[in-house]
Amino acid sequence: EGVKYSLCFYLSFSRPSAREVLIWAESLKALLANQYGLAVFRHFLRSEYSEENLDFWLAVEKFKQTCPLSKMADRANKIYEEFISCSASRQINVDSNIRELTQRSLRLGAETTSFQLAQDQIFSLMEADSYPRFLRSRLYAQLANQDLPINQRFLSIKDLLA
Repeated sequence: EGVKYSLCFYLSFSRPSAREVLIWAESLKALLANQYGLAVFRHFLRSEYSEENLDFWLAVEKFKQTCPLSKMADRANKIYEEFISCSASRQINVDSNIRELTQRSLRLGAETTSFQLAQDQIFSLMEADSYPRFLRSRLYAQLANQDLPINQRFLSIKDLLA
């Protein structure tokens, strides 16, 4: 079912050109700024059982950009409980100092910057770990080489997910 979801998700975006895909190799920010790139990176992380880092990063981005002040404390607590607390169901790998500083910041009152240290650390972790592996993956290589002659490239999105 996860593959079906991913397949539908991929097909909801127009496929990027090989040139656009090569731009993803310039930086993790470039990859995350592209909807298709984000979807493909999420699929890659899901295959490695490490999508919680991306989900946390995205949750914080959404929190910073769209959370109304009246709901900020509640939303911040949900993010903390899901990703940062010691009993989090999808705990991310932040050091204990950042965990404490984030908790202290939330106790003083949730702000758009409450998760900044944790978000920066997770971004750095993805940038140093998951992102380079993604760039070396078969999935990325096939997308980057889609302008090759037909007999040297994948034929469909299903081939990407195989």
